[in-house]
Amino acid sequence: MSSPHSAPGAKIGVMVVEDQTAIRQMLVTFVAAMPRFTVVGEAGSVEEALRVADATRPQVVVLDWMLLEGLGLEFLRQVRSDPPPQVLVFSANTTELAVREALSAGARGYVEKTASFSEFTAALNAVAEGQTYIGPAVARAVRRMAGHPERIDSKLDISTRERDVLRFVAEGLSSKEIAQRLGLSVRTVENHRASITRRTGLRSVAQLTLHAARLGLVEVPGGKEPGA
Repeated sequence: MSSPHSAPGAKIGVMVVEDQTAIRQMLVTFVAAMPRFTVVGEAGSVEEALRVADATRPQVVVLDWMLLEGLGLEFLRQVRSDPPPQVLVFSANTTELAVREALSAGARGYVEKTASFSEFTAALNAVAEGQTYIGPAVARAVRRMAGHPERIDSKLDISTRERDVLRFVAEGLSSKEIAQRLGLSVRTVENHRASITRRTGLRSVAQLTLHAARLGLVEVPGGKEPGA
């Protein structure tokens, strides 16, 4: 399967953003050796990453969350590529706050730096396909959030039917598939999705998956949750 942003058979352009030179070079070498990817740029700071992204238009960005000159959050907020790149956060920081901020800002995946090469490969492939990937240590942070419902703002509450729709969205089903499961029209499902977005302010599948986990609607083991 090809990336949502690439032509069939074309290699997927990846940019690596990491302020530790040795780790960045290791990632560049590893990604460049993968048959379906090509490294189109690298950067060690937010400012440099924005400049390189603007020049190279990567389809996927591997992003360190804790950069010397600022958080990866600033890159996610300021990147102006059209279409925007799929972002895989690769970080030693697996706190609830970091995970929440990254996914809410639009990151597609979050994997810890202690992950194996096979785990990183799985994460990169999933994110390149537009899917959400949550690494095992990150999943534990999500489960901690799910275990503290008092942290969920009341304004994020949704109806029973909307919870059904949200659960299937988090499981990667399309509106048509959700309609078939629930015996509803596609238009009705789309209306429920729009209502969920309006009530919660959450738009991306990664954000909605996180919210579904916090509501206890889906289990989040280490690994990927398909995107829509």
